[in-house]
Amino acid sequence: MKIISYNVNDSYPWKIERILKMDADIFVVPEITCPEDSHLPDAYEMKWNGIEYFYKFKRWKGLGVIWRKGLGYIPEWYNPNLFYGIPLVVGDLLVLGFWPTKRKNVTDHMLYPQIAQEIISEYAQYFKGRRVLIIGDFNCYVNQVDNSEKYGDILRIDQILGEHGLRSIYHELTGEKFGKETTPTYYHRFDVNQPFFLDYAYTNARVISYRLFPWDRDMSDHVGMEIVL
Repeated sequence: MKIISYNVNDSYPWKIERILKMDADIFVVPEITCPEDSHLPDAYEMKWNGIEYFYKFKRWKGLGVIWRKGLGYIPEWYNPNLFYGIPLVVGDLLVLGFWPTKRKNVTDHMLYPQIAQEIISEYAQYFKGRRVLIIGDFNCYVNQVDNSEKYGDILRIDQILGEHGLRSIYHELTGEKFGKETTPTYYHRFDVNQPFFLDYAYTNARVISYRLFPWDRDMSDHVGMEIVL
């Protein structure tokens, strides 16, 4: 099963068409526009949670999980009030689309690691007895400015997920340390001189293959990520 995560940076329909041509079974797409403007083909369905906002003109932006029709379902224990995490159940596999982000008047008073830990706390009870894949833009990295002693940074999140038997596939395969990644997943404001590692795939499942895409600045300030289970 192929899963792709791609933060598409202010999504336009042509970006969605391009990622769908990558022929995955599941797509996790932070910053995707609303379903009405996404123009998905009939072979796919999407769960979306986002907001209307204004940047030069009215837009929609949110987290979307897209999957082949009939492949899986959104469980009844999905909490739509946690706008930044969407679970999809596919047989014994739980895919948790992940994008802790700041939403005006909702989470803008919280830290990114705090938001991430809230998502994990909400859904951790459903990890037991399942293969689990948490994948997306975590908005967390080592020594980020937006942290605290209580909530830490990605190292705290890695510790929490490790307690649930989940490991970061990039770091497992490369042997690189957190904060010392040689391949960035994000270029702040499209600046090659401001690289960060923000996009992760955590799983307890057997991984057949994993890769980060080359950076395509026409698509996003992030790079795409593909994992095959």
